[in-house]
Amino acid sequence: MLRLPLAVLLTLSICFPARASSDPAVLDYALAADVDTLDPHWGYDAVSLFVVDQVYETLIDFKGESLDAYEPRLATVVPSPANGFLSKDGLTYAFPLRLGAKFHDGSALSAADVKYSLMRFLLIDREGGPSNLLLYALIGVRGTGELPPDRIFDLADNAISTEGGSVVLRLKKPFAPLLSILAGFGHIVSKGFVEANGGWDGRKETWVKYRNPAKESSALYAKMNGTGPFKLETWDRAAKKISLVRNEDYWRKPAALARVNLASVADSRERRRRLAAGEIDAAFVERRFLDQFEGLPGVVVTDGLPSLEAQNTVLFNFNIEPKNNPWLGSGGLGDGVPPDFFADVEVRKAFAFAFDYDAFIREGYRSKAIQAHGPIPAVLFGYNPKQKPWPFSPYQAEGAFKRARNGQVWEHGFALSVAYTEGNAERRIACRLLKEGVEKLNAKFHVECRALPESKLLDEFRARRLPAFVYRWILDYPDPHNAVEPFLHSRGYFASMLGYNNPRADAMIEAAASEIDPAKRKALYYELQALAIYDAPAIFTADSYNIVVKRAKVLGWLYHPIQPYGTLYEVTKTP
Repeated sequence: MLRLPLAVLLTLSICFPARASSDPAVLDYALAADVDTLDPHWGYDAVSLFVVDQVYETLIDFKGESLDAYEPRLATVVPSPANGFLSKDGLTYAFPLRLGAKFHDGSALSAADVKYSLMRFLLIDREGGPSNLLLYALIGVRGTGELPPDRIFDLADNAISTEGGSVVLRLKKPFAPLLSILAGFGHIVSKGFVEANGGWDGRKETWVKYRNPAKESSALYAKMNGTGPFKLETWDRAAKKISLVRNEDYWRKPAALARVNLASVADSRERRRRLAAGEIDAAFVERRFLDQFEGLPGVVVTDGLPSLEAQNTVLFNFNIEPKNNPWLGSGGLGDGVPPDFFADVEVRKAFAFAFDYDAFIREGYRSKAIQAHGPIPAVLFGYNPKQKPWPFSPYQAEGAFKRARNGQVWEHGFALSVAYTEGNAERRIACRLLKEGVEKLNAKFHVECRALPESKLLDEFRARRLPAFVYRWILDYPDPHNAVEPFLHSRGYFASMLGYNNPRADAMIEAAASEIDPAKRKALYYELQALAIYDAPAIFTADSYNIVVKRAKVLGWLYHPIQPYGTLYEVTKTP
């Protein structure tokens, strides 16, 4: 996914009540960004999904902090070949549903609601949204526009069925990450509630009308009706503030917290002040501001938490759009770069050799990171710790540049503009180090670092105009498929837009996703990790850690790397 980096930082700070946060039943939490939507099938940013996860539930969930173990939630079992709810060929998953679970409006959960929810997630298919995750797994397409609408609906309808009190999913071919996707994105809504609020009625004849809706026009944009431990009380969009209250009729034991107040506070110094004063209980903290929070009395900083992210990666465009594109300069060597500059593997290897990884980890992460060994995070299945990453080697960089384009790059030089996200210190440092490493090699080499607002950078990327830029990929679910596919598959998010096409990579990625044997899957991901280094479609720079900052009286905070903001059902608070 391109989940925007824990959402885009906002410029508006919102005040919590000017009081000590002493009530043990109330949690005040300062975030750095605002909620984008409350619709669980439209949202794709981390803040929105954090709120969704407190209110809605999925059939299964991750077990504690595990990345590959699950426990039942609205289903009563996790399907497996051992219990018979997953067929031995990996094609059929059955989910018997929990009796007694109710939505917040008092209506009972039914198998029809579950089927409707999964169908709605598939068919809403908003531009840039998460629907593709299940579309590919269940019906083999990446977007609902790939086939006629009637055909898309029929495929989805046949893939998801209700049988007695169970929901059954039938796949065309095995897809190993399916449970991981369902745990993160398969939120169950009430069909009646959505329809009553002007949403899709579930019929084949009407679904296209609700495809790719404008954010605010979604029936669940500002309304919530889940089965989870908290209910929506208010969302003050002008004030960037949300209040959740305890669901007293929750099918499990009700949460210890009676109320959760969430608000966006963009200024890290203001978050620090409120945390130090005891006005808030927890705060989101960016690593570059961590030193502001360390040593505060009564505040606990937990560092070194696993992160599921390809961080601050330098991405190369293999087929730059040449028409009216000032990023190309002259469009040739010397005063610019040609549109296929990075199609030459020697050029890519030269840039990879010219980057000072240790300096980046030291300056950008305060040494709290390791060098990335490819796109697969170190905490994830399929990561090979013995895979050698690119070394910082000016000597080898020089050799690669001299080989590039039959010596023309070294002889004529180039002028390259590299984009990074405005206001992001780590990406600015990465670009500076790349510039310094390259320019030291040859007086004819020139690299310009250009900061762009997030929205502008993404617009230029989608238009295929950027020759190179620094960005990151936050995994949608903890499976190596979602780490390698965006970068290495010709139809993956970055690769498809940047023109990277390696048939061997495509074949291995598809084979690994369908492979049932874990040992065979791991071997494929080891090879893909090696290919990501050898072929250098991007420079994978650092593999870092996440942080939780809260007051010591807040206990039971469950951190899971797929939801870095935490989950609040287990949280308790001492006076």
